[in-house]
Amino acid sequence: MIDLYGVSIAYDGTAVINGMSFNIAPGEIVALVGVNGCGKSTLGRAICAAQLVDGGAVVVDGHDPSASELERLRVRELVGYLRQDPLDQIVSSLVFDEVAFGPRNLGIDEDEVARRVDEALELSLLHGFDQRVTTELSGGEQQRLALAGVLAMRPRYLVLDEPTSQLDPRSRELMRGLFTALSHERGMGLALITHDDDEIALADRVIVCEGSTACDSVRGEAHSGAEPRIEAGLRVDVGRRDAGRTAGETVVSLDGVVFSHGGRTVLDGVDLDLHAGELVMLAGASGAGKSTLTSLAAGLLEPDAGTVRVCGHAVTPGMVGVAFQQPEVQFFHDTVFDEVAFAPRNAGFDEGEVRVLVERSIGAVGLPVDVLERSPFELSGGQARRVAIASVIALDAPAYIFDEPSAALDAEGRSFIHRLACELVNEGRAVLVVTHDLPEWERLADRVLVLEGGVLRPDHLEGTQARAAHADEPSALKRPSARSQAPMGPFGGYVAGTLLAHVDARVKIAVLLVATLGVFTAADAWEWCFWFAALAVTVFSARMGARDVLRGMRPVAIILMFTLVANLVSCDGHGAVPLVGPARLDPAGGMRGVTAVVRILILVGFSLAVSSSTTATQISDSVVRLLRPLAHFGMPVAALGTVLSLALRFIPLVSEELGRIRLAQRARGARFDEGGLVERIRIWGSVLTPLMVGLFRRADRLAEAMSARCYDASSEGRLPVPRPLGRRDRALLVVSLTSMAAVIAVSLIG
Repeated sequence: MIDLYGVSIAYDGTAVINGMSFNIAPGEIVALVGVNGCGKSTLGRAICAAQLVDGGAVVVDGHDPSASELERLRVRELVGYLRQDPLDQIVSSLVFDEVAFGPRNLGIDEDEVARRVDEALELSLLHGFDQRVTTELSGGEQQRLALAGVLAMRPRYLVLDEPTSQLDPRSRELMRGLFTALSHERGMGLALITHDDDEIALADRVIVCEGSTACDSVRGEAHSGAEPRIEAGLRVDVGRRDAGRTAGETVVSLDGVVFSHGGRTVLDGVDLDLHAGELVMLAGASGAGKSTLTSLAAGLLEPDAGTVRVCGHAVTPGMVGVAFQQPEVQFFHDTVFDEVAFAPRNAGFDEGEVRVLVERSIGAVGLPVDVLERSPFELSGGQARRVAIASVIALDAPAYIFDEPSAALDAEGRSFIHRLACELVNEGRAVLVVTHDLPEWERLADRVLVLEGGVLRPDHLEGTQARAAHADEPSALKRPSARSQAPMGPFGGYVAGTLLAHVDARVKIAVLLVATLGVFTAADAWEWCFWFAALAVTVFSARMGARDVLRGMRPVAIILMFTLVANLVSCDGHGAVPLVGPARLDPAGGMRGVTAVVRILILVGFSLAVSSSTTATQISDSVVRLLRPLAHFGMPVAALGTVLSLALRFIPLVSEELGRIRLAQRARGARFDEGGLVERIRIWGSVLTPLMVGLFRRADRLAEAMSARCYDASSEGRLPVPRPLGRRDRALLVVSLTSMAAVIAVSLIG
C-alpha cells in the first residue's frame, strides 16, 4: 500500500501541495487530475521518491524514503516512474540495453537480466525488438520501451505522468490496454496523472488536485455527475465559428509535392489547398510525415518535386506562421516583448508596427500587457505556451499551422487553443491543425485530411477516428516503423545484422587502435595498398555504400582542406613557386599534405565502419572491460563507462535538437545565411541559447530517470561481469593484430 499522510511540498516558499492524504492499493488504478500547475507531477515524483516531501510522509509498503538513502532506494525499486516524453527516460541506444539498465543497477546476474528483459518486452508488446536501435522506433514504440525499462525492475506500483499525451490514437489505445492489464491482471497499483477522459474512465478512484489540496472520489461518482470538479476540469470549450462564413480564396497551395528522407519516400505527390477562413485538420499515425508536410507548407523544407505557393508566390520562411510542438522551448530573449517581437522584426516591420503587433498578439492569447516586461523563462507552463504562440501569430500571416497544439494541456488550456484557432479563422486566415486529439478538433474542422503511406486523402468527419485509430494496426508492431529506415546511432547510423555488427566491440576497438598506429607509420606504396584493402574489407563488412562513406566524411572536409593548404603554402620563403609576399607554393609540402589527408581519410573510414556497427552502449561497455585492470588502481572505470555511454547518446540528440530549434526560428523569419558577421552571430544566438537550455533540461531529466531506476553510487562502482571472447572473435583478433603488427614492423625496420 502507498500511503500519503499530510504531504506538503513548497517551491521558493510557495506551497504547491499542502496536507494531501490518500492511499493507493495494489491492483488499483487511481487517476490524479487537475489543472496545469496544480502539483500533479510534483505529487507523482514524491510518490516514487524522485523528490522528498517538505512535510508529512509518503510510505510505500512500510518504507519511508525520507528516513535514509537505503529506504529511498527501496522505494525506487517498488515504484516505477514513466514520464510523458520517452526521450527523457531512454539512456541506451540498443533496446536490450535500455530495458536491462535498471536490473543491472540492482546487481542481478546476466541470465536473470535477460529473462527480465524478455518478459518486459513481451508485456510491452515489443517482443523481438531487443536488437533494435532505440532511435529507430516510433513515438508509440519508444513509450512502450520506456515502460518496458520500468517493468523490468518488477515494481509493485507505477506512477504514469501523462504517458499518452504525445501518442496517436492507436498507440494510446495500446497503452491504455497495457495499464489495465498491469493493474487488474498483474496486481500493480497505478497512479495515473492525466487530462484524458478516456484514461480517467479506467480509474477505480479519482483524486482531484485543487488549490494545493486533494479531493478523493470513486469512479462511479465522478462520472455520474456527483463530482462537478472533475467534470469541470475535463470540459473543453471548442470555440465559436462565425455562422454562414464560407471559405475564401486559396492561401496555401501544394501541387504534386514529393519529399524523401534517408532513402524513403515520405510524401508522394501530395496536393493540398488551404483557403482563407477555413480550418483544416490533419490526422495520421505517428511517423506518417505530418510534421514534414507542415514544414514544406511553411517553406522550411524544399520538396524534391512539385511546388508550394502562398498567395500565388513561391513560399519562403516567415510567410506562414508555424507553432511546432512545445513551442516554448525556442525562447532566447530576456523579455517577453523581445521574444514576441522577434518574428515581426525579421519580417521588416518598423518599431511602431512591431509594438502594435506584439500588444495585439499578447492580447489575443489572453495575457495582460504588463507581462511584456517579464522574462519568458520565469513564466508558468501555461503562460509560456501562450507567449510562444503569441510569438508566432505576431507574424500577421495569412495562414497558420499548429502542430499538436493541445498536447499535455488541461481543459482550460485546450479551450484557449480552440478559441484562438476560431478567432484566426473568423478573421479570414487559413488554419491547419495537426493533431491526435480528434474528437475535440473535428467539431471545428471544415475538412479532415488523413496522411497515410505518403499520400494525403480526404476523410469524412464521421470516419476520421476509425481511420486514424487503425492507421497503425497491431500487425505493424512487427514491422519496422517509418523511422527505422533512417536509424541514428552515436555517429550517424547503426546498422544491425551486418558481419561487423556481430564482432565483439572490444575486438573492433583494439584493432582500430592498432590500425591508427599502422596508418601513421605507412610510407611505401605496398603499405598503402594493404591499408586500403583492409579498409575496403571493413567497410564491406559494415554494409556501407559509397554514399554512406561520403556522407560520413563531410564533417571532416574542412579539416582535410586546411591540412592540405597548410602544407602546400609556405610562408617562410622556401617554396618553389612565388605567390604573394613571402607566401610560396611548396610541392614537397603539398605531397606531405596529400599523405596526411589520405591517412585521415583511411582512419575516418575505419571509424565510420566501427560506429555504424556498434551502439553507444556497446562502445562504453567495451571501454570499461578493456580498462577493467585499471580499476584495481582506483580509476573509476565503471563511472567512466556510464559517462561515455551518455555522451555518445547525446551526440545525435544534440544534432536533432539543433535542427528542430533552427527550423522553429526559421519559421519566425530568422535568416541564417544573410547579413554580416554581427547579424549572423545575433541570429545564431536564437538557436544556441534555447539549445543549451534544452540540453541542460534534458540532462537533468535523464539523471532523474537514471536515479528512478536505481542508478546510484554503488552502480557507478559496479563493474560488468567478466565475459571471455568467443572463438570467432579471438581468431579475428589474432589474425588482424598479427598481420597489422607485421606490416608496422616491416615499415619501421625499413
